[in-house]
Amino acid sequence: MDTLVITLRVALSLGVVLALMWVLHRRVSKGQLGWTKAKGRRSAAVEVVARQGIGGKASVVVVDVEGERLVLGVTEHGVSLLTSGAAPAPELTIVTGPVVLPSVPRPVAPEPTAPAASADAFRAELDKQDQAAPSLPSELPMRPRNRSRRAVAVPTSAQLQGSILSVDTWRQAAAAVRNRRAG
Repeated sequence: MDTLVITLRVALSLGVVLALMWVLHRRVSKGQLGWTKAKGRRSAAVEVVARQGIGGKASVVVVDVEGERLVLGVTEHGVSLLTSGAAPAPELTIVTGPVVLPSVPRPVAPEPTAPAASADAFRAELDKQDQAAPSLPSELPMRPRNRSRRAVAVPTSAQLQGSILSVDTWRQAAAAVRNRRAG
């Protein structure tokens, strides 16, 4: 009789605890306790633009919230609004033409006075500059991997004797299980 009473008391206590947990879960999920459950993105995107410390535990913080820029004074006792205004539009860089990569400068051909003589002089000048200018590597240098290619060592059956990796160990274990079942 005592065990029946104790069992009923334990079951009733467990039921009360589970009901209380269920009620608290419902209230928290609906936000009735003052806590809000974040679903997806935040309603107001807050972006800290800059922060500058001005004392031991005091600082000035510039924040953008929903298109408005706020300057806040932050101390260990609280946060106060110093000033506010419209947030500036983000600066965009628009590329309208092709991007030109830097290259080795080539000399511009001089105005030819005598066609054959100036062309030969120009070619000679180009050859001198090509020899004097450092040549650009056609490929980027590769960093060594610092790994040597080693052959994979396969252990012998003598090295595996008595190990869990040994085939003989598994055969002995299977034989022991069979003998135990049969006997």
